[in-house]
Amino acid sequence: MSFKLYGTQYGGWVVNLELIPERSVIISAGIGEDISFDLGLIKEKSCKVIGIDPTHKSHVFIENQNLSNFNLIKKALHEKDDEIVEMYRNKRSDHVSESIFPDHHSVKSFDCYYTETISLQSLFEEYEDISVIKMDIEGSEYSVFKNLDNIPESVKQVCVEFHHFCSNKTMEDTEEIIAKMSNLGFENFVEKPGGKRLSELTFWRL
Repeated sequence: MSFKLYGTQYGGWVVNLELIPERSVIISAGIGEDISFDLGLIKEKSCKVIGIDPTHKSHVFIENQNLSNFNLIKKALHEKDDEIVEMYRNKRSDHVSESIFPDHHSVKSFDCYYTETISLQSLFEEYEDISVIKMDIEGSEYSVFKNLDNIPESVKQVCVEFHHFCSNKTMEDTEEIIAKMSNLGFENFVEKPGGKRLSELTFWRL
């Protein structure tokens, strides 16, 4: 299998283009201010990207772009739909990452706002022909996967950044999700070159 990095070293992900059909749907959760990966798949495969991000800075960034095949959902990816959760702001004004967890190393535990949530299950029900799920959601990935019972057969690759290195989650928590992904049919994964151990993974299946 031939995997290649699409996008920048910061915002890009390793995927196999042969597993991505033309004009398929990409679920991209946690887009921030780097959409190089999404633009790469739009260019290479004419994909439709469903971007999901609750942060104001990301909304401004996306709305200032001239984008086609890109839809923005201004919510936080979560295990449940229509919840209202606290989102904690980054300690640095020049950074975009925010988290629902006040103990995330990058956020201010006293500075938050409220945002709505959306689940993967509702996205699966709304969009057909999803081929890739990308998830960089600052610690919420653990609960999203723990509450996930199935992934549509059309999805052949799942790109996830695990945050055991900057939250109260541990390497054991990440390994538990890797085992869960295997049970969901994704027995294989590749690591993004240059990243922290088991932090940026692309799970894949045929």
